[in-house]
Amino acid sequence: MDERRCASLHLAIPLGSEAGAVMPFDIDSDAVHLDGLIFVGTRHSNPALSAQRCGTDKGKSMAGGLRIHGNGNSITRSVFRDTACYTALEYGRGEDVVIRDNLFSRNGRHNVQSHWADGLTIHTARRFAVTGNRFIDNSDVQLIFGSCVDCTISDNRFDHSGSAEGGSFAELMLHAWPGSTSGDFTGTRVTRNRIDCGQQQRCGFGIMIGSKPWYDAPAFGGTVSGNRVRGAMIALNIDTLTGPMTVEDNDLNLSSGRYPSMCGVQDVRGIRANISPASRPFVAGMPARDLSFGRYCILNFHIDP
Repeated sequence: MDERRCASLHLAIPLGSEAGAVMPFDIDSDAVHLDGLIFVGTRHSNPALSAQRCGTDKGKSMAGGLRIHGNGNSITRSVFRDTACYTALEYGRGEDVVIRDNLFSRNGRHNVQSHWADGLTIHTARRFAVTGNRFIDNSDVQLIFGSCVDCTISDNRFDHSGSAEGGSFAELMLHAWPGSTSGDFTGTRVTRNRIDCGQQQRCGFGIMIGSKPWYDAPAFGGTVSGNRVRGAMIALNIDTLTGPMTVEDNDLNLSSGRYPSMCGVQDVRGIRANISPASRPFVAGMPARDLSFGRYCILNFHIDP
């Protein structure tokens, strides 16, 4: 995309002028169509403001980008970049939504405590099409869902530049936030997504199904198939499913190494996927080879002093 041909919105809201706002840009409406827009945060333009907001739980969301709720909306051919923390784009609740051909890049800093940012965060969704988007160096989870029923999540590309600050904990995550979303992915297809965390292995989990490394919450339903993962510390981690999900025919990298985690160094030896003991009764379609059946802490956790 040639950004010179697009309208740019710089999301720099001064301290004290929030007036009850949750995020810098907020939409609560149906039939909204955003196309060819650029949303730019304060990560580079105002480091002092970014650090102040990201340093408190209350201020984090104002260091993010856009929040939207509503049905029948579309977000296409747009850029979401350089937010300081939280998330670049948060979709709260909606039905019949298209998010296609967007770029989410350089949001947050992975190696700085509390400066992490998702690229795209979707809470409660039905009949969403999240397709053809590109995710680069989003520093928390690049694309994360709390529930998505009858959705299509396909043909998205996930990459990393190789810098430590551009790393992530996970690339594509299906889970629930406790007490907030259902973790229901019934009827959803997750397919043909391409994940490459690079030779430096800048992501912890390639595909993360379940909430357990972070907290307890449900996850169930849908099909995850035909995806490709390279360069992840663990290409696929399932922890924990609470109901059936089909996971099959994914092309996963083989991992071996000693990796930083939130609970110290974790040893990974010759696996493509991990399935936690509680998840095993609910997983259909997984081959028996190159698997482990354990529990892992949050991987790729390394904070600069």
